[in-house]
Amino acid sequence: MSALLAAVALPFLKPPAPIDIGVPIQVFGMIVAAGVLIGAALLRRYAEWHGVSDEHIRGLTGWITVAGFLGAHEFDVIAYQWDRISEPWDIWPVSHWPLPIRFWDGISSYGGFVGGAIGFAIYVWWKRLPVRLFADIALVGLMPAFSIGRIGCTVVSDHIGSAVDTAKWYAALAMDYPRNLNMAHLAEHYPGTSEYIRAWNLGLIEFLYLIPVNAILLWLAFRSKKRPNAGIIAVGAGLLYSPVRFFLDFLRPDETDPRHLGLTFAQWAAIAAFGVAAYVAARVIKNGKPAEVVAPTSGEAQRRLKMILKEEADAAGAKKSGKSTSSTTAERDAARDTAKDKKVSEAEDKAAAADETEGDEGVDDPPAKGTVSAPDIDGPKPAVKAGAAIAPSPPKGGNKGGKNKRKR
Repeated sequence: MSALLAAVALPFLKPPAPIDIGVPIQVFGMIVAAGVLIGAALLRRYAEWHGVSDEHIRGLTGWITVAGFLGAHEFDVIAYQWDRISEPWDIWPVSHWPLPIRFWDGISSYGGFVGGAIGFAIYVWWKRLPVRLFADIALVGLMPAFSIGRIGCTVVSDHIGSAVDTAKWYAALAMDYPRNLNMAHLAEHYPGTSEYIRAWNLGLIEFLYLIPVNAILLWLAFRSKKRPNAGIIAVGAGLLYSPVRFFLDFLRPDETDPRHLGLTFAQWAAIAAFGVAAYVAARVIKNGKPAEVVAPTSGEAQRRLKMILKEEADAAGAKKSGKSTSSTTAERDAARDTAKDKKVSEAEDKAAAADETEGDEGVDDPPAKGTVSAPDIDGPKPAVKAGAAIAPSPPKGGNKGGKNKRKR
């Protein structure tokens, strides 16, 4: 079985040629851009579930993205391309610009983490935002975006590791690279006559590991019951990613990843990230609490938001059609007042009709002119002139205060 697995290897993926539009557009860059868009969508959904305003969502995404790309390139220059810093440069074409401002010419993943963290810290401090909640929001978007970026690394094979013994069972996970490819470190350390050299595609191995990591983090982030304390997503990402990066870097050749005190720059960064994440995780578990949400589930929050956006769109459409919001409101109020007046008028007419009916039933016909009314058990009735208004007889027992009260 092991011999069968060893005989099979992943085929070499030839990097696609860049698209030249004055600035070379790499396939790797397009894949990274797709990852950023998907990560930003997840970030927004999680943030809206927690009631974060659109202003802060856009601000946080912008600061992390820009600072992350700047940090990724500048740290790559410092850690991996320092010997090229003094290369001659020119204003045109842009491919001859100085290396520090050729942001497309080399990036470092941990440099992106460091740059993104700096951008995050500046924005959260500036806006006085809750650090733990916004750290979770950032990582919910960052980890999927970074993982999709590793697909780009796999396609362009920019993280070629050490050669693999074809007799081992795990050789099936390696890739057969052409010997004539620009891989001097492999051809030098593993001479031979074979057409291919089987070596690790470290971008692929890391991507395969990141699939379950993302599944765990997103499950924790979007679960509706027993939600984790704010900050757990961020520290969980640090705790889960740092070890794999630390050990995979042992498979990187010295020619591409120089050692500093025996370890690569990424390995030292992994140690620091793991230590900070472990310390913060202990504090979050001890005294943290889940962040408040605006709906039981993120799906319900999205439905409510769509209703609000639809109402705003309807209002904007009414305004665009020539009716301002104030005029529409005035027309609605006027219609309501007219209906109210109509109801009041109808009620008054009914009350007047009822009064007339009661008057007719409760009073005898007036006596003829010059006569006096017949005596009554309650006392004599005063003489009245013909045609005068007659009040209804008071109830038995007489009128209080000597005044007649008219029924209503």
